[in-house]
Amino acid sequence: MENKTFTNIRSLLEALAKAMNLINPEVEHHHEQTAYLSYFIARQMNLDIEQIHTVIYAAFLHDVGGAMLDEPTSVIEIESEAEKYAKIGAEMLRDLPYFSDIASVIAYCQTNWQNVLAESSQNKPCARLASIVHLADAASLCLNPEKRVLNQVKDICSIIESGKGTYFMPEAVEAFLSLRPYETIWLDAMENPNFLFYFTGDIHQVTLEQTADLTKLMSRIIDYRSSFTAMHSAGVATTAFELARLSGMSEEDCLKMEIAGNLHDLGKLVVPREILEKPGKLTPEEFNVIKEHTYYTRLILMGIDGFENIADWAAYHHEKLNGKGYPFHLSAEHLDLGSRIMAVADIFSAITEVRPYRAGMQKDQVIRILKEDVESGAICGDIVNLLIENYDQIDAERDRKSREAGKRYFENINLG
Repeated sequence: MENKTFTNIRSLLEALAKAMNLINPEVEHHHEQTAYLSYFIARQMNLDIEQIHTVIYAAFLHDVGGAMLDEPTSVIEIESEAEKYAKIGAEMLRDLPYFSDIASVIAYCQTNWQNVLAESSQNKPCARLASIVHLADAASLCLNPEKRVLNQVKDICSIIESGKGTYFMPEAVEAFLSLRPYETIWLDAMENPNFLFYFTGDIHQVTLEQTADLTKLMSRIIDYRSSFTAMHSAGVATTAFELARLSGMSEEDCLKMEIAGNLHDLGKLVVPREILEKPGKLTPEEFNVIKEHTYYTRLILMGIDGFENIADWAAYHHEKLNGKGYPFHLSAEHLDLGSRIMAVADIFSAITEVRPYRAGMQKDQVIRILKEDVESGAICGDIVNLLIENYDQIDAERDRKSREAGKRYFENINLG
């Protein structure tokens, strides 16, 4: 497959911002503010462009470990155990391509400067960048949306300056204080921190293979919301990839299917954990909340450059060939091969994977359920037959990838 640009990290981060906003709008806005202020501090410190990009990404993702919190997820709740969630967030990212430096920055971004000096002798460059994020994070928390921002600047600068050399790196404090005269920086920080993306542009173009790796981060944020789903996205992505390959899809489309599998439940970030983990039958009102998630999956993914097919494949996994699925109520003529594969992959993974409250179903049970769904007109018989013919191979690979994801989840959740 030709090694050509597919999308860019900016586009992926914008989608991630929308996804995190589903958990709690306050969290997403705080991340944007922190990234925005970090950018200007880094510029004032004359960092090179690669360091600035690392700071921006680390600032944007600095509280990603807080995705594992129970509801309600607020900035204050995350900040109350900031170092714990920074550690979890760093481990979520560390083994992903292109994120090792960002993970190292996040590991220290909630640590006071004096402690950073004591703890980071082996990684001074990342510790320095982390101190920028730490200061920007504190400044963002000082911003009060109920008051005129320009009337807050003096007090915020005084608070930051009082921590110089103890809480905050002196060089970062001086850079931050130099921003005080620039009214537009403060106005944008309060009203339009997404303006940051105009500064960074289409930075870090990525190939399709790199995009598949990067979307594993987004799948972890989805799955880490609940131990009930800690392995699910990995299983769906693996099953979808294998079925796409066996169906004769191109190498490029197989990778797109894997990406769609990684992100198919992105919209579940809007669903409260008590509904995701409810042991009994859902009420009609609770099931209506569940029905929202694929709508939000498609809404977010359609905003990523190059994701048109991926958005459909990911979002249509609860559609049925007989038109009785949700929420789009599409019927067979509107569901292409990728959408049909994803529907089968989702059901197969859901009933075979281990959950905290049950073991995965055995082969004969799984085949019976899939065949019943074919007979009812819900899913594609050709795809199900392909899965049955290659059952042991597909299930072994799904199980391996799912267990890897589950092991990572429980290792990370035990860090605190």
